[in-house]
Amino acid sequence: MSAPRPAATSRRGFLAQGLGLTAATLAAPALNLVGREKESTAAPLPASFPPDFEWAVATAAIQVEGAAREDGRGDSIWDTFCREPGRIADGGTVDVSCDHYHRFAADIALMAELGVKHYRFSIAWPRIIPEGRGAVNEKGVDFYRRLVDCLRDHGITPHATLYHWDLPQALQDRYAGWQSREVAQDFADYATAVVSRLGDRIDRWMPLNEIATFAYYSGYAVGRTPPHAPGIALATPREQSQIIHHTLLAHGLACQAIRAASPRPCRIAGAENFESCVPIIETPEHIEAAKKAFADSFVNGAILHPLLHGRWDSAWAELHRERLPEVAEGDWRTIAQPLDELGFNCYTGGYFKASSQGRGYESIAIPAGYPKGGLPWLNIIPEAPYWGIRLVSEAFNAPHLPIFISENGLSDSATADASGLVSDIDRIAYSRAYLRQILRAKQEGYPVSGYYHWSFLDNFEWSEGYTKRFGLVHVDFTSQRRTPKLGYHWYRETIRAGHAL
Repeated sequence: MSAPRPAATSRRGFLAQGLGLTAATLAAPALNLVGREKESTAAPLPASFPPDFEWAVATAAIQVEGAAREDGRGDSIWDTFCREPGRIADGGTVDVSCDHYHRFAADIALMAELGVKHYRFSIAWPRIIPEGRGAVNEKGVDFYRRLVDCLRDHGITPHATLYHWDLPQALQDRYAGWQSREVAQDFADYATAVVSRLGDRIDRWMPLNEIATFAYYSGYAVGRTPPHAPGIALATPREQSQIIHHTLLAHGLACQAIRAASPRPCRIAGAENFESCVPIIETPEHIEAAKKAFADSFVNGAILHPLLHGRWDSAWAELHRERLPEVAEGDWRTIAQPLDELGFNCYTGGYFKASSQGRGYESIAIPAGYPKGGLPWLNIIPEAPYWGIRLVSEAFNAPHLPIFISENGLSDSATADASGLVSDIDRIAYSRAYLRQILRAKQEGYPVSGYYHWSFLDNFEWSEGYTKRFGLVHVDFTSQRRTPKLGYHWYRETIRAGHAL
């Protein structure tokens, strides 16, 4: 899942107040003055995604697996965090969650029925190396062998994320986890252990999920207690930037380790929730303002630019010079590992307009009552994926790097009817609007390769516990009964048709 962000208010009455705006206005064909010029001299554009477009779903180990005490798994920082009073909204833990550890075969059968051919999941570091470094727990490896074999038996390609926020608690205790540079080498050793054992079955890898969330937005914070594990308050912005740098170093070392350990050719992607900056009106001056805002963004410049180019942009570094971390000799060479593709975890974005003040742009405040996707930070901005994809190309000079939407979804507000069906029409409206903008990017020639819906199952939603439901499949956490929602059936027909119905 993506990162919480400050917002004006939580969502109430989305269907009554916001659905009309989202479906009729935000999802309508947007003004695209640049695109019209492009279209006027080109052949008619396709109305559907191509046959090789990757339709997929995604989950994360700590959110769905459960089996927290089984087969040698060690504690993660989230196991510890859940035990601290007041940390989780409903007091929930990750001990059982969706029990995917025992029920993965039935879950994968539901994926196959949905029609997806790709599944993004994460591998739990404390299940593979319980102490974070040292001995490998082969029983943990065996679980992922069974999982991947089952996926392949159903014609589904596995995409494995090595870190989705479940740092082994032993490393947090040993040297404060990501606050220590030492963790980067431990992560590379873990990557070697996984890929040398599973690389015969998996050839699509993502080292880290959302550096911005676990290192910046939610896991650590300056001058306050953050809402996610490990929940550490820092004294200065530079300390936080140092944590980000350690994660980038871990990414670079892991990329080297994956390629060295893989027994066959493989592909490596990032999976980042970089900030999408949307021009409020698609005229040249507002587009240029959004482009400047995208390049100036602290998160984009601190994380995305180094992932793509192995360094900071010089203008960005000057703008943020007071918070830059310490970088050792050779770090940039390590970080500068080529990506085969880029995953974009896209839930929301921000609107920008041109300004005669400051650096030539101004963000537009989201008003109270604006439609949201079940959480205060999840403002529904369907143009966000299009502009995120486009500005990676135009602002960060990566026009040929394939991009896929590695996460997109919302927490629905629906409840089951007498038959047990959850009519999550807010999810359908949201997904339809976002997919139309993703198709727009594809039509205009941007290298968009896939869409991974978050999430396949209702699951443990971090500090919200089990109070928020992002799943296409409803989970009764008492009986563990799975019930496909209306959104599941909509997505199945969308996959069949090749466009958002």
